[in-house]
Amino acid sequence: MNSKLSKAANAFANPSAALRNCAVISLFTLPVSALGQQAVTGIITDYNSYWKTSSASMNTVKPDNSHNLLAFTYNGVQYSTGANNGILNANGQTYVDGDFWSMPLSNFTGAINSNTKVGLGEMYDGVHNGRGTTNYVNDISYYLNDGIKGLNIGTCVANLPAGTITFLVNNLKPSNIGDGIPDIVVTQVADHSGSADRYSFTDANGNVIGQSKEVTFNSIPVIANWTADFYEASTNPMTLSSGFTNTDRPVRLWAADLSDFGITAANYAAIKNFRINLSGNSDVAFVAYNNKTMTIATVLPAELKDFGVRETNGKAAINWTTTNEKDVEYFVVEKSTDGTTFTGIDTVKAKGNSTTIQQYASVDAQLKGGITYYRLKTVDLGKHYSYSKTAQIQIKESVVRVFPNPAVEKITVSYSNSAAESILIYNTSGVLMQQKKADRNSTQTSLDVSSYAKGIYYLVVESDREKTTRSFVVR
Repeated sequence: MNSKLSKAANAFANPSAALRNCAVISLFTLPVSALGQQAVTGIITDYNSYWKTSSASMNTVKPDNSHNLLAFTYNGVQYSTGANNGILNANGQTYVDGDFWSMPLSNFTGAINSNTKVGLGEMYDGVHNGRGTTNYVNDISYYLNDGIKGLNIGTCVANLPAGTITFLVNNLKPSNIGDGIPDIVVTQVADHSGSADRYSFTDANGNVIGQSKEVTFNSIPVIANWTADFYEASTNPMTLSSGFTNTDRPVRLWAADLSDFGITAANYAAIKNFRINLSGNSDVAFVAYNNKTMTIATVLPAELKDFGVRETNGKAAINWTTTNEKDVEYFVVEKSTDGTTFTGIDTVKAKGNSTTIQQYASVDAQLKGGITYYRLKTVDLGKHYSYSKTAQIQIKESVVRVFPNPAVEKITVSYSNSAAESILIYNTSGVLMQQKKADRNSTQTSLDVSSYAKGIYYLVVESDREKTTRSFVVR
């Protein structure tokens, strides 16, 4: 705890040391050798629609925004999470069908402090090597459970404060114990920490069932790298300092069966809760559990009262309200650009059985110009479903294009008259290569890139209202 705080105090002198850890909390703590044996060796996410990487063949593309875990490989077998099997099928992947969800932050006793950071993909705010105009609230529970089924790898909470998190455990299936199919998937999205948290299944009185486990990540192989900004979570809205922008971090995952906790057919029936004791150095993206083996928290139904969407800082804020919750398991937020063909973009579990009003929310960070349609799919415990009315939002289009791409000697940037005041070009290290005033009497500007080394560059078009970033390649 104290060493981490010292690192935070010296962040500007050595920002990498201050944030070397951004792990997804683990349910199991195993010896170093066992951790290596239980490593997840490959994953597939929906970054840029389809992104696959493994420890044996690491993808050189570094995700810089939100992306959801679609599948993972464990002991030579690929399992889907159920987040989007259609993408896996379209890309010829074979897999064992799974149903994994992140654990919600529940009954958390810790308090945010100046050492707590929220890691977001470097382009999450739409601006390379800096921050955009959006103000982000310090709601750490959102970043621990965002994305489809809560499985967004592109966000995390670093240095989660010391305390305990307790979850209800229901419907545990004894036939799945020791079957070799993972029941827990732990995701770490930065360098490992030397300290460990303790994880336990307990009875109604808090007594440990089986055995507690502690986890560190020293022997887990890296399967990819991503690029992130780290926001100060003790302020609201959160702030972003220059020393915490555009930083690369490794991605690690491991998995475990309930039997690793000493859970057996003889003792599982006594389990009522799952408890995490946090050291104060925890760096969490999410903890995923196998919904085919157990139910975490009280997931019960709801009746939909209303559903709507509004624009907030360039994103779509989607809200709905339920009353008299009954027989609903989860909600799926669906999106369409034509009002006819809808695609699921987020899944939210129902909060539980209640006769009072319950409020839910989701955010679509990929809002574009024109009219966008949304609807809510409500799914009950029997997998029957119904749809809400369609809500829509209209955003004035601000189109920025860069061509040719790839470029050799020059690029041309096209934009609407109101979309540009100045144009800047950065390299991948965040160094400003060129800055030029946009011609307000024209809809395009040309820039000379003939002296640039081959590689990827970021172009930023600035106006008094927004920043738009595009990437291009010089060859």
